[in-house]
Amino acid sequence: MKSNPPRAEDERTGTWSEPAKAAPRDLTGLQLGDFRVDRLIGRGGMGEVYLAEQISLRRPVALKVLLPEWVSRPAYLSRFSVEATAVAKLNHPNIVQVYALGEADGVHYIAMEYVEGANLREYLIRKGSLDIPLALSIMRQSGSAIGAAGEVGLIHRDIKPENLLLTRKGRIKVADFGLCRDTEADRVHVTQQGTTMGTPLYMSPEQAQGHALDHRSDLYSLGVTYYHMIVGEPPFRADSALALALKHVREQPVAMRVRRPDVPADLDRLVLKLMAKKAADRYQSAAEMLADLAKIRTQMSTIAGATALDLASLPTTAGAAEAADEARSLSGMEPATSRRGVDLAPLLRALRGGGASWFRPRLLAGLAVAAAAVGALAGWRARTAERAAERGRGAAAAPALGIGPRWESAPRRESAEAQYRYAWLAAPPDRLAAAWLAVPGYFPESYEWASAAYLQLGRALYRDRDLGRVVALARDVRAWRARQTRDAQLADVLDAAEALLRRDVDGVIGRLRRILESKDRPLSDPGLIDFGVEIVADALRAIDQPGATGAAAQRPDLAVLRGRLLLLRNRVLTTDLAVR
Repeated sequence: MKSNPPRAEDERTGTWSEPAKAAPRDLTGLQLGDFRVDRLIGRGGMGEVYLAEQISLRRPVALKVLLPEWVSRPAYLSRFSVEATAVAKLNHPNIVQVYALGEADGVHYIAMEYVEGANLREYLIRKGSLDIPLALSIMRQSGSAIGAAGEVGLIHRDIKPENLLLTRKGRIKVADFGLCRDTEADRVHVTQQGTTMGTPLYMSPEQAQGHALDHRSDLYSLGVTYYHMIVGEPPFRADSALALALKHVREQPVAMRVRRPDVPADLDRLVLKLMAKKAADRYQSAAEMLADLAKIRTQMSTIAGATALDLASLPTTAGAAEAADEARSLSGMEPATSRRGVDLAPLLRALRGGGASWFRPRLLAGLAVAAAAVGALAGWRARTAERAAERGRGAAAAPALGIGPRWESAPRRESAEAQYRYAWLAAPPDRLAAAWLAVPGYFPESYEWASAAYLQLGRALYRDRDLGRVVALARDVRAWRARQTRDAQLADVLDAAEALLRRDVDGVIGRLRRILESKDRPLSDPGLIDFGVEIVADALRAIDQPGATGAAAQRPDLAVLRGRLLLLRNRVLTTDLAVR
């Protein structure tokens, strides 16, 4: 087992009083029963975790030791024992195994499987939001683990990214059942109704209120964790644990597709159902959730190449090729062609990611350099008229295909939807623009998917600060099927992006104001609204840069625009949820 990082002061909450802390101790080098302690690898609120060796079997173990100040409290000593005996009931490939429970020289310990790798929180901090195939694999494995625990009456009570461990082979291990409750062991009254335990960022509404829990509380926490790893941030933020708990009780989360438009609608519905406020409205078992998840994975199985766990940047990780093979096999997808050389995954995620982290100038600058290097070898160039003729009249009618790079270099898929998902999930970073252009290039008559691809292309070009192509795309899209409202609106938003790239903040304000005040074409596409929010956020950052002029007058106008866009986005989202 790998230990969790130290918790922030307001991350964990409880209704119990903490005992006075004992003097620090170091067990390094000691022998506790059959275990020789090597070094401290983590510390939590109630215990410490050491890397140790089981002498008789000569294998590494994680030794979880209860802190001295808790040993004198019978309830917590009992809970420590319950954790070991509860998890020992389970023999599941996605749950950290318990080897032994013991006491030596007044030290109470649990010997557990040592997982070499990282936890999901560490991975998210380093890599950002996950690609969809990888997220689906993690969902399947962790859901299976929590389902197995629920079948024997165990409630984890503290599901969160820190407790999902990623092994070197790409497997998920659910850890830290330290707050678990055995619903069948009524003789052990470790937790009482009215007691709040868990982590506020991920706890269920009933858990936040201290109500009685069942396995559906764990399903809610899984939903919050899935939301975090797919979008890149938790659904709720607050300044205190109490305020955060109230949000779980009262507020509806923003749909993932608003923050990350490439999320499949069925996956969005699955996660939001896990996060229903009332337990009766959620999935009633992990098995139900896994059945729907299997359908989503089947629908996406035509996309070649699941993204492997990229743990190479983490200190304890090795075997990248092995991890890639394992992650592909677990996700049920066909392996992608091996790509050697510089790892551009972080740069790709900068373009694909959601939330406030979409604009990352340093990463985008790196992508521009990498694209230029690869382009010199691959022959990035504008598409010629002869190639347009070869592809037929339909392709020639689609706009922006000549702005480069060659969209024909992207492999053709069997449908416009599959082509779009290829661009999101499988396109190499240096060919991302070509992959987006391939959607209208190969399927010019599939208007919905072509239009959606132009939006994503526009956002990618804007983030890459490619002024020339932003202008060209706006011009071509505006002339294409002018009767289509969404494309005209995309051109208008691209005009605002162009203004900001030219450092014309007043132009941004004027263009976005006209868009919002238009009665002929009211803005209603959440992706376009989010693009506007992104531009305003970047404009606010721009006026705070040294040497910027007019900030005092511009900041209030930008703040009003941002507020109007966010309100509009929430209104569109509410309507969308009502329809669904």
